[in-house]
Amino acid sequence: MAATTPEPPIAFINVPYSKRYERVYLAFIAGVSAYGLVPAAAVRDPSSRFQLERIYELIAAAQYSFHDLSFMSLDRQSPQTPRLNMAFELGLAVAVSRAAGANHQWFVFDTVPYRLDKALSDLGGIRPRIHDRSPESVLRALMNVLGRLTDRPTFADLMNVYDEVERSARGIKRGYSLDLFDTKPFAELIFIASEAARRYLPLLAE
Repeated sequence: MAATTPEPPIAFINVPYSKRYERVYLAFIAGVSAYGLVPAAAVRDPSSRFQLERIYELIAAAQYSFHDLSFMSLDRQSPQTPRLNMAFELGLAVAVSRAAGANHQWFVFDTVPYRLDKALSDLGGIRPRIHDRSPESVLRALMNVLGRLTDRPTFADLMNVYDEVERSARGIKRGYSLDLFDTKPFAELIFIASEAARRYLPLLAE
């Protein structure tokens, strides 16, 4: 009997679903795909499943999760309120990683150095990776946290995959959806990222 090829690890991407974070979102999709991981995200679900249950299942099924906690501003509607979803989902990932027999690693990202020491002191000792919301800085941050993986793409490889994902995103916006954080756009983006990763990194196609 022929040996079966193991399924590639899943990577849960936890970023703000905001227009100004579109390039961050695309960079995570491209970057984790170039490392041979399969992106997962809690994009809008057309089913009626309870959101918390769905997010927990996505994180529990993933071997990696990437949490961007940089969206800390208050909204403009009264009462002015911060968005806590990102931090809450990080908490779920931490709980999953500490369960018996768990196989989950989580990583934290921010745009301001040392801010999380004040905003989330329970993470004391954890150094978030800093980026400036540009694709280049996000991809460099990913290179730092995933540097121990065997198949390591170069920065040029990462940018090549990102360029194809970003080009596909522009086509999606022209063609059928201005919202990239929806089910069909996400499926198309991860397909394009996977195909591009296999072209630029032949080892992933083996």
